[in-house]
Amino acid sequence: MLKKISTFDAMMIVVMAVAGLVVKPVIGPILKLVGSTFFMSSGSISGVIYMIFPMLACLIVRQTGAATLTGLIQGIMVLISGIYGSHGIISVLTYTLPGVAVDVGFLATKWIGKKWALFLPTALGNLVGNLLVGVLFLRLPKIPLLITLIGAFVFGGFSGFIAWYFYRWLAGNFPVLDKQLHLFDDSNGETTSLSHQQAGEL
Repeated sequence: MLKKISTFDAMMIVVMAVAGLVVKPVIGPILKLVGSTFFMSSGSISGVIYMIFPMLACLIVRQTGAATLTGLIQGIMVLISGIYGSHGIISVLTYTLPGVAVDVGFLATKWIGKKWALFLPTALGNLVGNLLVGVLFLRLPKIPLLITLIGAFVFGGFSGFIAWYFYRWLAGNFPVLDKQLHLFDDSNGETTSLSHQQAGEL
């Protein structure tokens, strides 16, 4: 979990949590329309956007627990304010547990050390989030729930790559975000570092 965390890192976690909530009422209705058009759960599709923010928290802070804390902050804010997506006290659970899943997936990504593993954190996070909503609120039958979870895993996985390249862009333009830590090995076997120069090459 989070050890000693700087004020800047704490601020970035809060920024990611707030940003995730801000886009929800804007993107939500659009994704519901897309989901209904293709007879798919809007929750599984919307994870492509929502999972970007806890993943960014992991990439910026680089400590286990960053995504969990991002989700916890979101759950508390939703509970207190009663804004979009509130389900009472259970909101703390439905926002925090996907963050835990992202953290677990991020640990796995670092252990695997390959770029393709970037899909794991957000795929797991979206899977857990849709599982909670599907079971606790929608009470989906087994088959629709299974289809929803498969879609959530696949669509959620894209968020990992989106967050990675967005982070690289941010690091290239805002060097304060670049901790120059190794995350994975590239296809040539050379360790890939998040240096300012590399980020600027995208």
